[in-house]
Amino acid sequence: MKKLYFLIALFVAFSTTAQNNVTFSVDMSSYGGSFTTVYVSGELNGWSGDANPMTDMGGGIWSATINLAAGEYQYKFTVDNWTDQENFTAGDACTVTDGGFVNRILEVNGGDLTLDTPIFSVCYDDGNPGPHNTTFSVDMSGYTGSFTNVYISGQFNGWSGDSNPLTDMGGGIWSVTLPLPEAYTEFKFQVDNWTDQENFVDGDAGTVTNGGFTNRYVNVVGEQSRSYVWNAEGSTLKTQEFSSVSFQTYPNPTSNSWNIVTDNIIINGVEVFDIAGRQVMSLAPKADQITIDGTTLQRGVYFAKIETNKGTSSVKLVKN
Repeated sequence: MKKLYFLIALFVAFSTTAQNNVTFSVDMSSYGGSFTTVYVSGELNGWSGDANPMTDMGGGIWSATINLAAGEYQYKFTVDNWTDQENFTAGDACTVTDGGFVNRILEVNGGDLTLDTPIFSVCYDDGNPGPHNTTFSVDMSGYTGSFTNVYISGQFNGWSGDSNPLTDMGGGIWSVTLPLPEAYTEFKFQVDNWTDQENFVDGDAGTVTNGGFTNRYVNVVGEQSRSYVWNAEGSTLKTQEFSSVSFQTYPNPTSNSWNIVTDNIIINGVEVFDIAGRQVMSLAPKADQITIDGTTLQRGVYFAKIETNKGTSSVKLVKN
């Protein structure tokens, strides 16, 4: 069953009917076969093989901008109406495993969004496997029974009933912060070592169903905090991850250098990688605006990992 749910981002208000321009791109330069057109296929178009064709931008990069309502979407890149598709391993950090299918996952929280450019069939992340501090909070104020402790159980602790207790924060809120590796992981809240647990059905927002079990899940891709209500669908996301909307990169493409300007966020470090993942440059500017000198670089596509005191993000750089 297809699932869409609407998230409330910290300090961001939006209408559930609002539309947002989301730009997808994928690097096909290492694709071994032949093809005519690349497509975006997913919950956003009923998994159509040809509804959203992408445009060849040159250098192996294909791109498409799609108007989407706020919500969560599973998707992947395909070629020539499902002649071929991306293939992932369950647990990859950019994916969700649902009903035996492993797809990319996207959260649209309101506002236009430009996604990173991954290589076909490869998760693109900032290269930091973690652990990342991930805070889980659950509102137990509506729980009608009695209990002593709340626990979080999941793939990260072997579904242990008592390894990760939450702390009573008052007002019915229980919380815990766990250092988790960068990965997709399933979990749920339970009380008193499985005396009671949350119960969901296939199709509930924010859940996946695998092997007959329906659980919550989270993609750990940086420091973040998520709040839940016991046995209720969905979550509220608050993230410390540095967003691409917090900085501007220009000119891009360039034949010389790129300028990166932030919204008063200090850039502590920048690492530039080529398309094969080799580091070609490293900077430690400690400033809110920098220049990346690309005069010695060959023409092509590069990726800059930008580390700030607000978190880490990345940007694609194109050298003419």
